[in-house]
Amino acid sequence: MNSRDIGLVMAGDVDSPDTDGDIRIVDSDAEGVEDIKNLFVLASALALPEVSDIIHRANRLKHLRGLLIDQEHDSNWAPTMLDRAGLRTLLNTLVHSDAKVFQRILNAWRLGAEDELIADATVQDGLLLVRTCALDTLEISVDDLRPLRGESGDELANFEVADDGSHLHWPAPGVHLDLQAIRAAIDPELREELRAERLKSDELMGQAIRTLRNEAGLTQKDIPNLSARQVRRIEKGETSPRTKSLRAFADAHGLEMNDYLNRVAEEMRRLRSNLSDG
Repeated sequence: MNSRDIGLVMAGDVDSPDTDGDIRIVDSDAEGVEDIKNLFVLASALALPEVSDIIHRANRLKHLRGLLIDQEHDSNWAPTMLDRAGLRTLLNTLVHSDAKVFQRILNAWRLGAEDELIADATVQDGLLLVRTCALDTLEISVDDLRPLRGESGDELANFEVADDGSHLHWPAPGVHLDLQAIRAAIDPELREELRAERLKSDELMGQAIRTLRNEAGLTQKDIPNLSARQVRRIEKGETSPRTKSLRAFADAHGLEMNDYLNRVAEEMRRLRSNLSDG
């Protein structure tokens, strides 16, 4: 159950999202509605004047987290009705025709993961524009995204947003990108931080794999389909083990893949704990 105070006001002909009871659906004229700390308004464009007062009050209090405008039924009227309602300067406004986008945003806020999940994205003139569930916008040239470099315009335009907002997927080149990868491509400093974290994680996983191998009485030559050199590099954290390599370790230990990975994760937690204590 989400402990954050989240409310949703709806107006006009809009589909009611699934809130799982974690988000209060309230009337715009209900007493104290603007005091809800995280308020969303989901409205059709034509219904914006009906809720303009609560939008203005919540925005002044800095409680308005998102104005979500469903333009499915009246797509040409959103700019006019925003102007009529005096809402032109709101930064946290999203106009969209896909109810799944609104659902992703609300789900992310329920989970407290709005900065980590994607609401929507588009590719225009060689730029990837991504709207997070916190309603921030990220912009990057596709040429700066190595997995997409050299892809044709048609292939770049053919992508989908995961239903939970966890990543973007381009089927043709088989590329998955999450927000962390996109932010790292934009920010060199963050990219180096993530690289350092990954190297540290690889080293810790290598130590865990080596510990489990020694406990099982196996030598580096006893791992099927892997050379002793490959095992040595993995255990030193010089390379990230691929699924095929992890399956080889699991087979050598006589364990199912999931059971072996659970053992590795448990050993990594123990090693981290020892490092913290030290």
